[in-house]
Amino acid sequence: MKKAKYNILFTSCFSSLRGGGQRSLYLLIKHLDKERFTPFLIVPGRDELSEEITKSGVKIFVLPFPRIRSFNLFLTVSRLINLWRIIKKERIDLIHTESPRETFYAALAGKLCRLPVILHLRVSDSFLWLDRILFNIADSMIAVSQSAANRFKLIDKKDKIRVVYNGVELDMFRPLTKYEDNEFLRIGYFGRVEKRKGIEVLVRAVSRLSEKVELIIMGDGDRQYLEELKSLSVNTNVVFKDYKRDILDDIAAVDVVVLPSFKGEGLSRIIIESMAMGKTVIASDLSANKEALGEDLKEFLFPAGDDLELASIIEKIIKNRQILRDMREKVRSRAEHFFDIKKNTKEIEKLYNSLMAVSQ
Repeated sequence: MKKAKYNILFTSCFSSLRGGGQRSLYLLIKHLDKERFTPFLIVPGRDELSEEITKSGVKIFVLPFPRIRSFNLFLTVSRLINLWRIIKKERIDLIHTESPRETFYAALAGKLCRLPVILHLRVSDSFLWLDRILFNIADSMIAVSQSAANRFKLIDKKDKIRVVYNGVELDMFRPLTKYEDNEFLRIGYFGRVEKRKGIEVLVRAVSRLSEKVELIIMGDGDRQYLEELKSLSVNTNVVFKDYKRDILDDIAAVDVVVLPSFKGEGLSRIIIESMAMGKTVIASDLSANKEALGEDLKEFLFPAGDDLELASIIEKIIKNRQILRDMREKVRSRAEHFFDIKKNTKEIEKLYNSLMAVSQ
């Protein structure tokens, strides 16, 4: 007999909203059809994510799972018992995870309780042998891009992976009604301050054009790397700003958003949010970034690590500000077509329904 409502247990490997994956998880839970699904969330600790989710009436459980590499039999059994109790008490129908560690525990609990487990693939980097294990223990997978799904292209013989893009709240992330030229071309980087993000490439590119541009770097992360960036930025028009949760106004205040990553992108939230706001986006040519921008915007891609080519793209925009106006409608239209959180959440709901139909 088909249930009128299903209980979905989500797990997050982080408690904050600093990462794009956690913001995407928050939006999925927020826009889930509460008439059909009741969400629950497990987090490793109390922080921004649990704070925001609690506001929407979702029940939160704090349950940090120990690392698989540092295997501890007592802790593993203890956490599995805790997870089993949550599943039984809340009558969970499906577990939705987003990292290898949580998937390992969820798969064990899922076998014990005969529940399907979905793993959300949020990065494109392969974990080699671990990917094969994850593929075998998860009942289904959601990839945030085809690039992320391609991690498993050699072993996915069961059509287990479905691509559903991250989504944006399009009514919140909107273009400004009027575009105004700034004295300087204002460029923004928003995100984690980590070496894999390639921010030094952006700083070097801007240093070649420093009299014509202003660069804003906003975020936190690796403090040593941040100090290296500050040293590299001496005599360059660069402003460093601390992380904050709401960056709508900050994105609105720049002309161009740049993502110069070397690796680690599944489908960057800053790319799709900036596109929704009508901003010109320049990105390194990682496969996930190519997919986000699409064929029509390939002129705004540069080889990862190539500050000369990045500077060349910026120079073209400096010489022709009309590019910024021309891009507004084009990138907004792409965001509306591919990255609407409401439409994309419904695609995930369809997967829930299909798994529930099989498991009953």
